[in-house]
Formats: sequence, C-alpha cells, structure tokens
Amino acid sequence: MGITIDHRRWSRLPTLPKPCLVEVAGVAGSGKSTLTRSMCEGSEFTTGGFIHTRLPSHLLRVARATPRLLPILASDRRSPRMSWPEFKLLVYVTQWRTVLRREMRRRGGVTVLDQGPIYALVRLKVEGKPFTTTPAFDAWWEDMLRLWVGELSAIVWLDASDDVLWRRINRRSQLHKTKGEGVEEGHRFLDTYRRSFDGVLDRIEAWGAPEVLRLDTEEATADQLATELRPRLMAHAR
Repeated sequence: MGITIDHRRWSRLPTLPKPCLVEVAGVAGSGKSTLTRSMCEGSEFTTGGFIHTRLPSHLLRVARATPRLLPILASDRRSPRMSWPEFKLLVYVTQWRTVLRREMRRRGGVTVLDQGPIYALVRLKVEGKPFTTTPAFDAWWEDMLRLWVGELSAIVWLDASDDVLWRRINRRSQLHKTKGEGVEEGHRFLDTYRRSFDGVLDRIEAWGAPEVLRLDTEEATADQLATELRPRLMAHAR
C-alpha cells in the first residue's frame, strides 16, 4: 500500500530564516555591546560566542588551529613576545568559522558578533608586536581577511566624535588600558584604531561584499539603531 504525502500540510510548517552572520565593529566607547544586546532582544537575533579556553571544546580549537599558526609562532623571536590573549585572537580568527557555522545551522536567523574577526585582525595589527611584522603573519592575515569576508553577510560600523567616545570610556566601570590617561593620549588611541578599521573597511567596500553599514552613535540610542537595523539585517536571512 503506497504512502500519500499531504504536501499542503508540509508547506504550512514554519521554516527557519537562513543563517546570517553580522559583526558589530567600532572603536572603544562606540556602543558595540549595548547595540548587540539591544538587537538580540529580537527572537531572530542571537549573540555569537567568543573563545574562552576554560572550556575543553575551545581547547580543542586551539589544538586544531596550532598547525596553521606554526609559521607565525616560529617567527615570534623578538621581544615583546606574543601574549596569551593575542594567541587566542589568532586561534579565534583561524578556527571560529566552524564553530559559528554549526551554531548557525542549528538555529538559523542572524548571529551577531560583538568584536568578531574584523576586530581581531585590526587589533593584532594595531598592537604592533614584532610577530605581526613578519611575512608569515602577513600571509595569514590576508588569507583570514578574505575567508571571513566570505562568511560575513554584513558589518555594522559604529563611531562618534572623539570627545564623546573618550567621555564614555572614562565614565563606564569596564577597565580599559587608556582609561584615566590624558585627553591627547586618548584621542591618539582612538585615531589609531579608527584609521586601521577604515583601511580594512575601505578594502571590503571596494570588493563589494559584505555590506558595510556605518552608523553614528552620538545622538541615536541603541534601541533606535537596533530598530533601524533589524529589518536591514533580516533581509540577508531571506
């Protein structure tokens, strides 16, 4: 006896939006975490995880990334040497695509990264340790930028005036290495990061994808920006 399938019933079943990966980027004080939290109050938005090597599964990612990073590690001969947080950034950029893909296939919708791979690549360059000036690092950096450009559906860039950013940095309880420094030092720090981000984002925009959305957080609240962004980002998940 044959089995009859009611296609009308199956067509009524809800379907998950296709997976979409978005990074929220910006200099310190621009409101990345606040905007990410506000956006992810929507049911179709989820915050993507970061590497925390206290978890065994994350240590496995360290082991799997290490062979790809051996040329960089071998070139790290001059002081100041690579720090453990910097090594974790290298691992994150090298290995975290597979982690995110698995999570995104399971839940669909938009996964939002607060300080994702573009941030990690910029930070490693800006820190300027000797290992970042080697041919091995340059080759890795270019490969990883192009790989992540293929993974991201959009990058949300946040910025504000230096005075506003500096006030935010010094008012919040979160520690920051320039907190409490002079205004000139603070503005110099912000300008260095902004120029580095601009260089990377200009390249990405010249390539034509992913979409780069540039927003000013000086006047608009995180909730207002999230309301504006949600439909634009959900368009990538349809």
